[in-house]
Amino acid sequence: MITIAYHDGTPENEKQTLWAERLTARLKHIRLVPLSAPHAKDADIALVWRPPVGRLRQLNQLRLIVSLGQGVDHLFSDPHLPDNVPVVRLVDPDMSHALSHWVILALLDYLRDGPAYRLAAAERRFDSLPQRQTAQMPVAVYGLGAIGRVIAHRLAALGFAVQGWSRHPRDLGRSIQTHHGEQGFQNIVSNCIAHICILPLTAHTTNLFSADVFAAMPAGSYFINAGRGHQVEEGALLNAIRTGHLAGAALDVFVEEPLPDTHPFWKETRIAIWPHVAAQTNPDTAADQVAQAISTVLAGGQPEHIVDKFRGY
Repeated sequence: MITIAYHDGTPENEKQTLWAERLTARLKHIRLVPLSAPHAKDADIALVWRPPVGRLRQLNQLRLIVSLGQGVDHLFSDPHLPDNVPVVRLVDPDMSHALSHWVILALLDYLRDGPAYRLAAAERRFDSLPQRQTAQMPVAVYGLGAIGRVIAHRLAALGFAVQGWSRHPRDLGRSIQTHHGEQGFQNIVSNCIAHICILPLTAHTTNLFSADVFAAMPAGSYFINAGRGHQVEEGALLNAIRTGHLAGAALDVFVEEPLPDTHPFWKETRIAIWPHVAAQTNPDTAADQVAQAISTVLAGGQPEHIVDKFRGY
């Protein structure tokens, strides 16, 4: 019997039931138990999102940690994370599909003045605004991993002049101009009018989007973040919007989540706030990868998508 310790950070058990059903259909002899339960100490596998600090180290039989998402910063922020247990991140095509839709929605809603038209409708005003010219508008995508590549290609298919940035060289074909390294970052920041962050959170990307970076963006730029909240100096972003240098932002992630009701973002109408829902893990589409990773580890192999603990992704 394979014991899987499960934790998704919510008080409901609906998703745990779904995961149990989907994994049982693929692995047969398993049981999912709450990470908080006493018998979780015998777990072979941890399937988790934002587990309590230090809890995973208490599982002495643990052979694999699977993140319930593509991000793993929630695990590496735990100073007591077991050193000798591999960590696997989800690379689910459905998450790439969903997140690309959210980015397209956020960008087009801004470009086609969705907030202004919703306000006009609420006030029963049948007004129109000049339509922006968006053909070949330069759009930056920061992070060219599994999700970033999908976003870049889908934006290019919509007629945007897409540029992408990553720490190391990437070739995404003729339709995407790619940059890398510090100089590449400076180039893409100053060349694009829309900026989309899909980066993982690492020591190198923490506070990457600072006051200096926002100042280097062309006046009237729009910022979209579906990466991690800690990649943005929130005060600097708010100031760039309030001074009129940036046109606004769409944010799905924040330094503190849930976003406190006293946070100044709530009062800024040019910031679209989303509650970290751009791409949610779907057991129906992710269970195959999780089951394969578990089977591989139990057979003594190395699963796909193991996280490099030094790089943080």
